[in-house]
Amino acid sequence: MKSQSSYTSTSKGVDDNSDIKKLFFDFLAIWPVVLLLVLAFLGVAYYINQTTTPAYQVQATIVIKQDKNAASKELFESIGLKTTSDNMENEISIMRSFTLAYNTLKQLDFNVEYYREGLWRKVEIYNSLPYKLEVDWNHPQLIEGELFVSFINPSEFKISFKKSAFALYNPASPDQKSGALVPKELKGKFRLNTWIEGKNYRFRMVRSETPDAKLKDFSFKLRSNYSLAVSYSRALRVEPQKKESTILSLSLESSMVEKGKKYLNKIIEAYQDRELINKNRTATNTAEFINIQLKSIQDSLMYFEDQLQRYRSDNQSFDVGAQSNLALSRLATLEDEKSKIGLKLKYYQNVLGYLQKEQINQLTVPSSVGIEETVLDQLINELITIQNDRLRLNQFLSDDNRTLKDLNFRYTTVLNTLKESIRRAYETAKLSYADVEKRIGTMSGDLNKMPKVERNLLSIKRQFSISENIYTYLLQKRDEAEISRASNIPSSEVLDLARPMGGMITPKPIRNYCVAISLAFILPLLFIFVRNMFDNKIYDSKLLEQRLKVPLVGSIGRSRQNVNNIVFEQPKSFVSENFRNIRASVPFLHSGDSSLVIAFTSSVSGEGKTFCSINTAAIYALGGKKTLLVGLDLRRPKIANDFNLHNDKGVSNYLSKKCDLGSLIKASGRENLDILLSGPVPPNPAELIGSANFGAMMQELRMHYDVIILDCPPSGLVSETIDIFGESDLTFFIFRHQFSDWDAVDNINDLVEKGLIKKTYAIYNDLKLSADYGYGYGYIYGDEESKPSLMRRLKEKVPFVN
Repeated sequence: MKSQSSYTSTSKGVDDNSDIKKLFFDFLAIWPVVLLLVLAFLGVAYYINQTTTPAYQVQATIVIKQDKNAASKELFESIGLKTTSDNMENEISIMRSFTLAYNTLKQLDFNVEYYREGLWRKVEIYNSLPYKLEVDWNHPQLIEGELFVSFINPSEFKISFKKSAFALYNPASPDQKSGALVPKELKGKFRLNTWIEGKNYRFRMVRSETPDAKLKDFSFKLRSNYSLAVSYSRALRVEPQKKESTILSLSLESSMVEKGKKYLNKIIEAYQDRELINKNRTATNTAEFINIQLKSIQDSLMYFEDQLQRYRSDNQSFDVGAQSNLALSRLATLEDEKSKIGLKLKYYQNVLGYLQKEQINQLTVPSSVGIEETVLDQLINELITIQNDRLRLNQFLSDDNRTLKDLNFRYTTVLNTLKESIRRAYETAKLSYADVEKRIGTMSGDLNKMPKVERNLLSIKRQFSISENIYTYLLQKRDEAEISRASNIPSSEVLDLARPMGGMITPKPIRNYCVAISLAFILPLLFIFVRNMFDNKIYDSKLLEQRLKVPLVGSIGRSRQNVNNIVFEQPKSFVSENFRNIRASVPFLHSGDSSLVIAFTSSVSGEGKTFCSINTAAIYALGGKKTLLVGLDLRRPKIANDFNLHNDKGVSNYLSKKCDLGSLIKASGRENLDILLSGPVPPNPAELIGSANFGAMMQELRMHYDVIILDCPPSGLVSETIDIFGESDLTFFIFRHQFSDWDAVDNINDLVEKGLIKKTYAIYNDLKLSADYGYGYGYIYGDEESKPSLMRRLKEKVPFVN
């Protein structure tokens, strides 16, 4: 089947305009359906607006200082990885990471969500209940499902599950949860401050800090920090305010503005804490190492101090001479050197242990504990930097990435180099330690030659002095590490604390109502458009006239009467006027003075050729012309029923037997109009019409009648119609509105091109005034409505359809 869009026209604008007009008036014809759709979709939009949980956008902003991660940026660029604004992508990845979200939520009270029943939906409430739930998260818990609390009195309540589906949280594996569970109902009454405990739950209800809140039933859900972290890390949006900007905007969609604000402020705080921990890691590790050394030295210092006091007391404040003091000073210097070398050995042993376990974050640089090793300082700092960059890149690069592989290779190289350097330094320190011990031994031998009392006092003073010097030295280094740690500040600064941005973002009532109304209009239009694309019926008289190769002489409106002879029944109707207009056009189409023969045909049966034949004959008869209506559709005769006649004889009798023609003509009961019926259906109508008898019959009829109207068979279905055209003066081809196919236009155009028909004209039949796109009238005559239809008046007011 061809669509109307497949036909071409000499004026494309006419086609497009006709399609638009048809679409417009087809749409107006179903306005009650559109109105119902508008009401229905508005109802759906209202339901969506009422039942959708509102969501609001909460936003905070922070600025990352320009020098942040400068070394990291240099490393990233050196390995060919694109960076923007001091590697802002990495900071964004950190802020949106699961780990940061998890650490943030551990500091918040989001594990219990409270709800109340509203008119249309459940409403979440936060910090406004007179009671709150305390949950033992070291015990297995039922999470995700909803539990309902019904109060009996202010101190007693019941809990029900109402067949909610739950997951099981296991504190031993917090990152996992079981499948759906439907626990048994909790029976009995429960009191405040009493633990409600079972195999898979343990919690209690306590009074909150809002005792003035009204007591109402509510429901709650338990959520694990792990599942919350997954949700919040996905929901958080972090993006630069401008390209290459170091100001980051953190936004979150939340149904609870207060919770959204609290989360954003807390995650910024957790981000800054994480940054400070990384910055202070070296100072912290140094302080921990020194504290361990101080504990052992402090015990020695106290021991030797007590021993010195007792010795002096026992020997009545005995003191040594100047020579002994000089020897003691030299020995103390050697002991101090030995202690420092021993500190080095302990440091190297610790570093080697951390390197063997690859605990890079536990390393401290030698200079922080007073060890001057420039090469080791550089290697440890480089290894820590590479390790931090590896951790950053692992968040958004796969293990197969070439950049990450290069970084891992550098890490292995630096690690091995550092291990070898530490081993060499350790061996060198051991040799130095042995040399100092030897020198101390020699000096001690000289002291042994002194008197016993003096020698013992020197020994005690020496041990005390060594411990005191080392203790003071370590205290100084610890203070330096603490000062370094206290002086560190985050590289990020909060510009704006979290606050709601604008109003509710979902649902959007106005948008939903607009979408509802749009759908109510678009869906019918789309339906009509698709239907029209596959509709091959003729619907526009102007478009029909544009595509025909024969003139269109007039249009016949749709009759409201269930009769064919409308001209006789209602001579003042608009349909009768249509036929008068066609009759008035005939003198311009045929100028002969003899009798006039007009043939009516169509492409297929049902297009109204018999209706037009009868009423055209009636118009001529009423005008005083002696008129004969001839039924030439020998296969499907129809005229007899319209005049209450019996089709017992007619044209088929004459053509087959050549009987008296006058005896076959019947009176119609109307003045000036006679009827020649088609007669009994013959077995060979085409041969009869094509015989010489048909020409003789037409010659004899011309001698007795002024006008002869021929009701012909469809030209598209039978062959004898072409023979009839040869005997007619005018041929009217009938097209019926929204019934005839555009193929009928091709049919008549083909006949014209082949020269098989001449003096042929078209009539557009059964035109509905409410859908008239071309010809027709805006008024009705006689006993029918006296003013134009609403559709016609609308057409006159709409510019593009005229």
